[in-house]
Amino acid sequence: MQSWLNRSHLRAAEIEVHPALQSDQPAIYRLTESNRRIHFNLDWWTFDHWLYPDRASDAIWLATHRTEVLGLLLAPVDESPTAWLRAIAIADGYPAEPILAALLDRALLALRPMGVNQIAALAHPEWLADWLPAAQFTSLTEVITFRKDDRILTRPAGQAIAAVIRPATPQDIPAIVANDRAAFDPAWWHSSKSIAHALQAVSHFSVAEFEGQVVGHAFSDLYGGQGHLIRLAVHPAFQRHGLGEQLLIESLNYQIAVGAFPFTVNTQSDNLPSQALYRRQGYWNVGRPVRVMQRVISDA
Repeated sequence: MQSWLNRSHLRAAEIEVHPALQSDQPAIYRLTESNRRIHFNLDWWTFDHWLYPDRASDAIWLATHRTEVLGLLLAPVDESPTAWLRAIAIADGYPAEPILAALLDRALLALRPMGVNQIAALAHPEWLADWLPAAQFTSLTEVITFRKDDRILTRPAGQAIAAVIRPATPQDIPAIVANDRAAFDPAWWHSSKSIAHALQAVSHFSVAEFEGQVVGHAFSDLYGGQGHLIRLAVHPAFQRHGLGEQLLIESLNYQIAVGAFPFTVNTQSDNLPSQALYRRQGYWNVGRPVRVMQRVISDA
């Protein structure tokens, strides 16, 4: 075990980085469960989804010095030009900057040939928010949280188109992915694999069907007794016709029925139509915004 003095003077050149192997699983969970500087944005995934029995991981990199694991970075590619830093961990007692620099340099080398042109991260907690600008990340947007503290549902104003709101099925996945890509910027896209996984993992997933075409979707889950709307999307050609509100009410009806309370949702600070929709149903802005930071890989 290194002395605390030697740890604090660790340089990037002394750090080795390698893609994780399945045999690294115990070290990964020790690192992420017993240290303070941890960032998670895993959604409904776990590290095991990127640990393979027959090859090295294409998404998880480990930083080591001698025999000790110092850090971890998870940046999976999800059929999008944007790869998210979904997990970062630094061992206690070690300087974050050289470890993060070594991990990021190795990840960038792997991501460039995979068609990724930018990486993104939520700037939270503070130790990560402090490091990202120094690593050439710039602000993309902010994520804000809305919370609803009542079980009152407001009927949509005006005449909505007559859509069928029904449970999503695996056969809907191509249409869901197409709507996702039409409705959101590339940083927020989900692949067919991600949607298929969400369909199995989350507690409620519904689609809006109009004249036989799936034109919107929403999925929710429960976290510590709270109901959380994870995603709501309507194809741009069918927006402003009440479909988003119908999907939101369907999701809230489910959350209320299973006893969830309160109800939350995240959205972007510049997505004013979504904010207006949530406010109509009694949501209000809570907490502090979290910056979304990005780095263009061609600048690496």
